[in-house]
Amino acid sequence: MLSIAFALLSALSQALASLLQRMANVAEVDGDRSFVRKVISLVSRPLWLFGLLAMAGTLVFNAVALYLGQLAVVQPILVTELIFTLLLRKFWMKDSIEGRTWGAAVLLCAGLGTFLAVARPEDSSGSPSASQWIVALSFRIAVVAVLLVASRWGSPARRAALLGATAGMIWAVDAAFIKVTTDQLASSGVIGLFAHWPVYAAVISGVAGTVVLQAAFSAGPLSASQSALLIVDPLASITLGIELFGETLTRTPVAVLLEIAGLVIMVAGVVLLSLWAPPDEGSH
Repeated sequence: MLSIAFALLSALSQALASLLQRMANVAEVDGDRSFVRKVISLVSRPLWLFGLLAMAGTLVFNAVALYLGQLAVVQPILVTELIFTLLLRKFWMKDSIEGRTWGAAVLLCAGLGTFLAVARPEDSSGSPSASQWIVALSFRIAVVAVLLVASRWGSPARRAALLGATAGMIWAVDAAFIKVTTDQLASSGVIGLFAHWPVYAAVISGVAGTVVLQAAFSAGPLSASQSALLIVDPLASITLGIELFGETLTRTPVAVLLEIAGLVIMVAGVVLLSLWAPPDEGSH
């Protein structure tokens, strides 16, 4: 339950960070300023600074959630960022939210809740071996390479979706690195942490995922990149949890069907919510 609570806090912090920094950027209307002056202006804005603080909270809460729980639990819960964003826009920013958008939010929650209630992921092994890391990373790197190449052609929506999927795959791997890093932090302390490779891998994959995601946002519509990111990340994390950490899901025939149904419903909720969310307004 603690891992779920911290995962929800991470999703809430990310939603808050996105809104605050988006509001700060909208307020920066002088397009003639140099890049350096724009950065200085943003840093001086309380909204942007609070957004940065919320982003730091996202990282801390996610790390704690991964230390306490399983990838197959924590990463799927992060899709609730969409729900928190919707609630913040309704009750804080006073945006008008259509009924179908709330329906998509309910669909997302129903799918996520069904999967977690039926699957009940549990750990069954210790730290991954070197061979497990090599196999898992080799496959994911190959998938990332294919997606990046494919994203060079097609419509803006297709390119944005492929880049979003790429970022989702990278962030799933990053979550695995963070999970191992938090375990080493607990056992070796801060000094001992930097004597092991996962902390450096977590930083590199985190930066790479962020760069690819920014490219996805620039390539096409937000609904395409956001949907792909929030679909691929949890699905890839579930498979990584099984491969690397021996996480187990309930495997009776009925349970497997319900787990698949829950994930399909969650994916449908993510797609519809991304499509039907109210557009950003410059007045905010």
